[in-house]
Amino acid sequence: MSLSRRTIWFCLVLMSGGVHAEGFILGAGVEGDSADGRAYTAFGDFSLGEKTWLSLTATKVDTQGIISNNDTMLGTAGLDFWLNPIGIRIGAAYWGNSNILDSRDLNSSVYVRGDAGSLSLDYQRRNFEFDLQSDLLRGRTAKFSANGWGISSRLAMGDSVNFFLGGMAYEYSRNLRIQQDIDVLTFISRSRLSMINNLLDHRFNVGMEFSYGLRSIDVTAGQWQTATDGSTVDSYSIGFLTPLTDRLDAEFRLSYDESDAYGETTAFSVYLYYFGGS
Repeated sequence: MSLSRRTIWFCLVLMSGGVHAEGFILGAGVEGDSADGRAYTAFGDFSLGEKTWLSLTATKVDTQGIISNNDTMLGTAGLDFWLNPIGIRIGAAYWGNSNILDSRDLNSSVYVRGDAGSLSLDYQRRNFEFDLQSDLLRGRTAKFSANGWGISSRLAMGDSVNFFLGGMAYEYSRNLRIQQDIDVLTFISRSRLSMINNLLDHRFNVGMEFSYGLRSIDVTAGQWQTATDGSTVDSYSIGFLTPLTDRLDAEFRLSYDESDAYGETTAFSVYLYYFGGS
């Protein structure tokens, strides 16, 4: 589950009253694709009162590179303040591999939420450090930053149908397409989980969710463009969410990507969610 998809899902859980104010949600998941990429995620959302939630996430990504294998880490922490009908989210994150490319990020959102749906205005500040890889420049670093602005929204189209729409565009402090040695990222891996797919010019997604009691199916289409070479990826996925017990849910997702840079890949993910509290 992507972070944006998780945010929408988390808001739906809160709106449905599925978690008490004293509760928490624990989750874990694994994702793999046909380019031998693997991602392992654990997260928790914890109530700090009736109107405040703490979110923590840790993800480890393994990709099989054309030149060498690469491990990437993601760690996030955030707070959600619900002021009814307006909410505020703030957070910080670390992403990357300190031997190649990493970033320290700040995130914030202002959102409104009600029975008809939700709308969020999102901002992200990313500060990157890139270790130059060529023999003559090894040991030197290049620093750059990016500002991202976007929206994420949900519209209820009846008791059992929801429409999703979201996206974000980034502006970088330097032109990455002419950044020295940046082309090494295009050779790290053909996986959808590779570093190249985290240096984005923009991303966009749209989808529909259909609920059947406590179960739901969603169909999502998206596109993103990398900032390093301008290549685009068209992505399509279908997900199924179902309860396993009164406190445990499971989500299964099948995705298909078509990329200008690395062709076609498929991916499959499984997530488990445990609902705690009274």
